[in-house]
Amino acid sequence: MSQEKPRRPQQEPIKYGDVFNVSGELSSQPVAPRDAATMQSAEDKTLGQTRKDGPASLMTSAAQKNEDAGFIGHNTATNIARDEGVTVSETYDSGKRVITETLGGQVLEKLVEDTNGAKGTEKNK
Repeated sequence: MSQEKPRRPQQEPIKYGDVFNVSGELSSQPVAPRDAATMQSAEDKTLGQTRKDGPASLMTSAAQKNEDAGFIGHNTATNIARDEGVTVSETYDSGKRVITETLGGQVLEKLVEDTNGAKGTEKNK
């Protein structure tokens, strides 16, 4: 017999404002599968891989929960991602590697890493 706690049904979709420190229209939008796929593609293209603890991974998990709960369809994308896009940039400044990931012009995460491997993350949430 399982000792797991029964899961409560998800009452409303997981929104960007629940996962990231974003504002405006983006904060009230449900995390969508196509947005997550677009962010994953941008991470792959820029970084050569999807970061296991990065925004694409968080978005994929939230979008899957939203889809499983029936709040959104598999091919759903927000107008913000579609119209304003997602970006992943990697720059080097004063011996530090800086990875910035945005959606609709809002920073979801900024990762600062010393070139010797020390990391510091400025997550927006």
